[in-house]
Amino acid sequence: MKNYIFFILLTISNIVVNAETLFKNNDIGDRIPISSPVENYNPDSNEYINPFIQDEIQFEINALNYENYLTHLTEGQIQMFQSYPETFFMNIYPSRRSCAVPREVLDLSKSGNANMIADGEGVDGIIGSIPFPDASEPLHHVWNHILRYRGVDIIGGAPYYVVNPDGTMTQGAGEAIAKNCWNPFVKDSHCEGLQGMLMQKVTHPPRLADASLLVIESLNALKSPRKAWVYDPGTRRVRRAPNIAYDYLGSASQGLSTADSFDGFNGAKDRYNWSNVGTELKFMPYNVYDFYNADRKNVLTNFHVNQKFMRYELVKVNIVRADVKSDKRHIYPHRVMYFDVDSHGMISEEVYDGKKEIMNYRELPLMNFYDEPACLAVHSATYNFDTKRYLLNNVRSSEIDKIIWRADKPHDIQLFTPNGLKRYAK
Repeated sequence: MKNYIFFILLTISNIVVNAETLFKNNDIGDRIPISSPVENYNPDSNEYINPFIQDEIQFEINALNYENYLTHLTEGQIQMFQSYPETFFMNIYPSRRSCAVPREVLDLSKSGNANMIADGEGVDGIIGSIPFPDASEPLHHVWNHILRYRGVDIIGGAPYYVVNPDGTMTQGAGEAIAKNCWNPFVKDSHCEGLQGMLMQKVTHPPRLADASLLVIESLNALKSPRKAWVYDPGTRRVRRAPNIAYDYLGSASQGLSTADSFDGFNGAKDRYNWSNVGTELKFMPYNVYDFYNADRKNVLTNFHVNQKFMRYELVKVNIVRADVKSDKRHIYPHRVMYFDVDSHGMISEEVYDGKKEIMNYRELPLMNFYDEPACLAVHSATYNFDTKRYLLNNVRSSEIDKIIWRADKPHDIQLFTPNGLKRYAK
């Protein structure tokens, strides 16, 4: 009889231990944006003080207990636990809804103020606003991400890394200048009808040095598709590059990321059918100041970034699915994208092949650059489950000069021309 009672108690205990832990909306608390520099912030330093340095880890999710949190994990995260059970874990911290944008952006975004045009390929609305503050359609979330506040006249550099499972890696770096046209601070008539203009060049490795790119992106991709030019240092010539779109694979990414994956998602949307999955609570990389301030030597490990520097919070996300149309093609046939409700930025993505088996998992950890303010990713980490390699690109870090989000002198519009690209590359 005693053994029977013990068996019942043990069974009940196992059920309790293995029961899934569920969270509700009130577990993420209220939004408290940080819209100005925190105490002791030094604008001359490349570091950003962590305003939540006193926060303690609430609990750790790892390969032994992740099944207790399945509702609040993405398929990509689950695959990470299964693929790297000995090294991948997630430290969960209190939710700090700190993301902020300039007051001018909020003032323009108090009500619905935009319309999608050209079958979703374009937007017409109040320049500088959050175009769809009450988003209801899947492409509303995509456009909110694309047109979120990202500065004005931008200057900066970023390293990138392709890391192999044996720990060897390829390193590179680049510089860029950009002019974002969708914001309250640009009155230049040359910006009319444009999302913005970007010019970048590779500075390392030497064999690719000065390979440069110019992209001009319109607000209506159907009416005016992306315009792109490249400068080849070997021939010293500039040529049009109509293929830098969709699933074009640049040499720097070594096949791990497509052109339309830069900055989460960008460019034309016409190859996919888009659908809303819903709004859910997920554990997402957020307020990653410790990672930003860490030494690069310590954050790059064989299979993924060093998780001890990462911070995850319970975050409300809008989930959107993209499935390639039957008469179109894309090397990423199925994609699931997660957009932060507060900042509208993409924070995670899963990519599936034609058999709907997961190929890649991407994280874009968010951090509030409170001196601007702008809530943006500190990098994009793309993990490929077939090769066990990963790409870390668009890296922002205390080891490089801070990004200038709003240059004192606006960029000369003539820079963003083929002739300007040639001068910039040299």
